[in-house]
Amino acid sequence: MTGARTIARNALVVSAAQVLGKLASLGFYVVMARVLGEHGFGAYTFALSLAQLMTTFAGFGIDEWTGRTVARDPSTASRLITDGLLAKTVFGVSGCVAAVLFAVVGGYPGEVQATVALLALGTLVELYMNTFNATFQGLDDQRWPAAAAMLERASIGIFGIIALLAGAGIVVVAAIYLACALAAAALVAVRLAAVGVRPEPSASAARSLALVKMTFTIGLTVLLNTALFRVDTVLLSMLKDNAAVGFYGAAYRLLESPLLVAYALTGALLPSLSRASRTSSPSIGEFATTGLKLTLCLMAPLGTAYALLAEPLVDLVYGSDYGPAIPAVRLLGGAAALYGVGYFASFVLIAQGRQRILPVVVAVVLVFNVIANLILIPSLSFRGAALVTSLSELLLAVAFMVYVVRVTGRLPAGRIVTGPLAGCLAIALLTLAMGPTLAALLIAPVVYVAVLVAVERWRYPEDVRRVWATLRRS
Repeated sequence: MTGARTIARNALVVSAAQVLGKLASLGFYVVMARVLGEHGFGAYTFALSLAQLMTTFAGFGIDEWTGRTVARDPSTASRLITDGLLAKTVFGVSGCVAAVLFAVVGGYPGEVQATVALLALGTLVELYMNTFNATFQGLDDQRWPAAAAMLERASIGIFGIIALLAGAGIVVVAAIYLACALAAAALVAVRLAAVGVRPEPSASAARSLALVKMTFTIGLTVLLNTALFRVDTVLLSMLKDNAAVGFYGAAYRLLESPLLVAYALTGALLPSLSRASRTSSPSIGEFATTGLKLTLCLMAPLGTAYALLAEPLVDLVYGSDYGPAIPAVRLLGGAAALYGVGYFASFVLIAQGRQRILPVVVAVVLVFNVIANLILIPSLSFRGAALVTSLSELLLAVAFMVYVVRVTGRLPAGRIVTGPLAGCLAIALLTLAMGPTLAALLIAPVVYVAVLVAVERWRYPEDVRRVWATLRRS
């Protein structure tokens, strides 16, 4: 299998699995929002955000380092798995305890405290699974990680919906989350063992500590990014109430659901980005151009649709009771369009060993995010949080791209943005002609794809031929 076909295969299987899983997951959150109302949904959203915020730091960039290192030297896989799991256990358990203590000291109800504990454990299990996923990623095989992701999300969605309709509360739903995470992690571990990659029988605290030191920069970036992604919900819970968190959570789920596109594409390209250089063929610049272009082609129309067609989208997904979330969805449109650019750019820097600048940039944006939220949330509530999120993603994307260009050399901006911008303009004209209606929402994807393909075939026919040939071979 050629490199292009491997990239396409990995991107396609991950995207397909994530789409199915995310559809089930989105359905689960929609049912939760409708069954529990904004207060119950807000309580669960807060608990999940707190659990992820307190435990994700335990990943410490180990997965990114594992994927890059195994791509270059597969013989390191077993040792990295063992060292990574030990490090995650030590730091992850501490994070679980911290999450529960925060809920207790904050005076949250016992139901919320139990939900935080279960979700924190579920997040820790997912961190274990990510170590196995990263090893498969380094081996250029994303099929079993994709299957596990689909299993987890679909199971959470299906069993969660059944439980909610049967009258269960957020504690039972959190227990389902934990059980499904355990099943998915076990699947990936067993399949990795089947290809001959198993953890080493003896762990070494010294080696695990050395691994954490090596990945500290990446890990700090992951921690700061998680804080950037979750701190607004925590602040909103502290400054407002569960109803505000519920409306914001509904809008935020629409932002999070399509981000799988950026994750899948970046994950598929990471091994190639790790091996490429300015003088290789294809060069790092060519890989970066392809990744950025595909990311914008897929994410920019979503941001445009959120900004212009939020009203029919919210009504279709959540119903009229969540009408107050419409302004937040509009304001999150910028984040939906730009998140993929910043995410992909950060992994270009990681793949090329230029990760030291990442935590500096994210820390600066995080400070801006917290200060802006403290200023805007009291007066604008969740709408202020949504605005700050989009501004933060803009700052990240611009800053990371400045450093990417230093690594890759000048990138062809016209080739990257012309097609997506033309397609987004077509969505805007459609909305202007039809108004923000359900019909416009349903027609928008067709119009976007038609304009995108027409512009790309006219301006960059070689890109269209290359993508089509790769997809057909795969």
